[in-house]
Amino acid sequence: MNQIFRVSGINYGEAVEWLDGELSKTKATEEERLTAQLLFEECFTRMEESCADAETFSAELRVRRRWGDVSFRLSAKGEAFNPLKAMKKPQEDEEEEDFGLVILLSHKNNVSYARENGENIISVKVHEAGGKQTGKVFAALALGIVCGLLMKTCLNEALARWIDHMFFHAAQEMFMSALMMMVAPMVFFAVLSGITGISDTADVGRLGGKLVGVSLLKLLVTSVIGISAGALLFPNASPDLLSAIAEGGAPPDFSLRDMLVGIIPRSLLKPFVDGGILQVLFLACFLGVMINRAGDRAMMAKEAIEFLNRLCMDMMGVIVQFIPLLVFVSMADLMLSTGLDALLPLGMILVGDAVGVALVFIACAAFAAAFGGASPVSFFKELVGFAPVPFAINSSNACLPQTIDFCEGKFGVNRKLAMFTLPVGIQFNMNSTGFYIAIVTVLMARTCGIALDAETLLSLFISLFIVSFTLPGCPGSALIGLSSVFAAVGVPMGAVTVFLCIDPIASMINTVGNVASNIASTLIAGKPQGESRS
Repeated sequence: MNQIFRVSGINYGEAVEWLDGELSKTKATEEERLTAQLLFEECFTRMEESCADAETFSAELRVRRRWGDVSFRLSAKGEAFNPLKAMKKPQEDEEEEDFGLVILLSHKNNVSYARENGENIISVKVHEAGGKQTGKVFAALALGIVCGLLMKTCLNEALARWIDHMFFHAAQEMFMSALMMMVAPMVFFAVLSGITGISDTADVGRLGGKLVGVSLLKLLVTSVIGISAGALLFPNASPDLLSAIAEGGAPPDFSLRDMLVGIIPRSLLKPFVDGGILQVLFLACFLGVMINRAGDRAMMAKEAIEFLNRLCMDMMGVIVQFIPLLVFVSMADLMLSTGLDALLPLGMILVGDAVGVALVFIACAAFAAAFGGASPVSFFKELVGFAPVPFAINSSNACLPQTIDFCEGKFGVNRKLAMFTLPVGIQFNMNSTGFYIAIVTVLMARTCGIALDAETLLSLFISLFIVSFTLPGCPGSALIGLSSVFAAVGVPMGAVTVFLCIDPIASMINTVGNVASNIASTLIAGKPQGESRS
C-alpha cells in the first residue's frame, strides 16, 4: 500500500505533518516516527540544495507498506545526486550545525539511494516487521510438500533422485557447512566479549558456576520427564518404521573420561577446526579471565573483541536468512523419501516434541520462580511471545543476538552479563533436544524389540543426560545425539536415518525450548547482581 504527497519548500511543514500522520497509521513506534521526520528533513534539504533552481524544486514523498515493513521514499528529477556519498563526520565545533548529518550517519544502514529514469530516489526504512522469517518458514514448508509430491508423482524415480541429490542435498550440505563455519567463532567471541565486560574475575567464576549448576539440575529434571513422556506417548512398537531402518556401522564408543579430558585442547586452533564447543568455551573463558587480569593494557584487545563479536553476529544474521530455503529442500526431500504413508508415526513424534516444549516451558517458569524470583505467569507469557523467533531461526547459536536483546529488553538483564551467560548456557540448556532424543529412543527401542527394563532405562538416562550438554546448538545436533544414545540402549545405528526427514522441523521446535531454558538459566544466574525482573 502506497501513499503519495508532493512536497516543496513552500509546503514542507505540511509534508512533515502528513508523514507523521501516515506513519501513525502503521506499527511504527513514536521513536521511529520521530527518527523518520529527522531523516526526511535531512534528505529533502540535501536534495533541494543540490538542485540548480531550489525555489522550484519539488519531490514526491511516498509512504510504503510491504508485509509489515514501513518505509518512505523521496524521488525527484534532476542531476545525479547521492546524499550518502562522501559523507564525513562533523568536527566538534560543527556538531550543533550538522545535527541532521549526525542523524543521517547514525541511521545510514536504513537509508539507500538509487537512480532510475533520470530521478534521484532515496528510500528510508522506518519500521521492520517482526515474524517475517516465521511466515517464510511456513510458506517454505507448504511449498516443499507440494514440490516433493509433484516430483514423486510426475517424474521417474531416477530423475527425482538425481534432482534430490544434485540440488536438495547440495543445498542442505552448503547451509550446514556455512552454519558450522560460524558456530565456533561466534560462541568464542560472544563469551569472550561478555567476560571482558565483567571487570571482576571472581564474578565470572561465581556466575559461571551458578549457571552450570542450575542448568544441569534443570537438564536432569527434563531428562526424567522426557523418558517418562516417551513411555506414555509410545506404549507400542511402530512396525512401519522397521522397513525404513538402513544398515549402519558400529556405534561410536562414548567415554565420560575422554569428554572431560578433551575439554582442554592440545592447540589453540584445534577447537575451531574440529568444532569442539566445550573446548571453545574453555578457551574463551580462560582467555577472557587473562585479558581482565591485564587491566588497562588490554583496552585495544577488548575493542577488537567487541568488533569481532559484532562481526560474527552480523555474519550469522546473513546465514540464517537462508533458513526458509533449507526448510523447503528438506520438506521436498521428505516427500521424495517417504511420501505420505510414513508420516503418521513421524507426525506423532513431532506432536510429542511440541508437548515437550510446553513441559520445558513449565519447568523453566518453575525454576525461574523458585531460584530467580520471577513471576512464573509473566515469565511464561514472555517466552510464548518470543517463541516464533528461535523457531524461525532454528539455531540456539544463530539466535544469540535476538536472545540477548530479548533478555535485556524484557527482563532488564545487563547486556554484558547476558553476553557471557547466554553463549555459555547454550551448551548446558539443550533441554528440548534431550526430550526429543528421549521419546525417539523409547519408540525405537520398542520398535526394535528392546525391553525397557531397569538396566536399559538407567543406561538411557545416563547417556541422555551426558549427551544433552555435549551437543552443538545448531540444526542437526539431535541426529548426533541420537547416534550416541541409540548405541547406549542397543538400537541399530541405521535407525538414525529414519529421522533425517523430520529433523529440520524437530530442530525448529527444539530450538524454542532450548532457548527458553537458556533464558531461564540466565535470569537465575544474574539474580544476585540485582537485575530487574518483569
